[in-house]
Amino acid sequence: MKKIITIPHSSLRETAKIVTHFDKKLKNFVTEFEETLTKKRSPRGVGLAAPQVDKLWRIFSINIEGVETFINPRVIKQSKEIIFGPDKDDPILEACLSIPDLYGPVPRFSWVEIEYQFIDGDKLSEKKVRLEDFRARVFQHELDHLNGILFTDYSLEYNLPVYKKSKGDKYEKVDRALLELF
Repeated sequence: MKKIITIPHSSLRETAKIVTHFDKKLKNFVTEFEETLTKKRSPRGVGLAAPQVDKLWRIFSINIEGVETFINPRVIKQSKEIIFGPDKDDPILEACLSIPDLYGPVPRFSWVEIEYQFIDGDKLSEKKVRLEDFRARVFQHELDHLNGILFTDYSLEYNLPVYKKSKGDKYEKVDRALLELF
């Protein structure tokens, strides 16, 4: 398993590099990377980007209905609508394995059409799909990691609250000055 790095590690603010060739090293990395995500507990993660394990490659995995790995992903089209979740009165609070115990609402496109590569036996193949709802949200969160963006950046930019989970599963608002340290 790979070690997940946390803030303020500098790799979390770097732009990841495009994967240009397929080899055994890449295949082994993806296998171990996927294992890191699927075995992560306390908290369980639904997404993990290569920069979060200190590898600046444009790769991330999502584990919602099974693990899926995206290599060189990019958005080719997105909704005009930006939402905080399916219920406008009860926003989804995003979290991040590299920012333990913090949660916050993040504006995201309601759907995205994407292109990416994936490991197909002993080669990279390409795929285009449309993601909606929670899968689209997780995809956008992980894509941000490839560009050195953290969910707390949206909190600062749009003056949104960030919460820390306390005892009894209650949430306490975090001081903005803490977020500026990231």
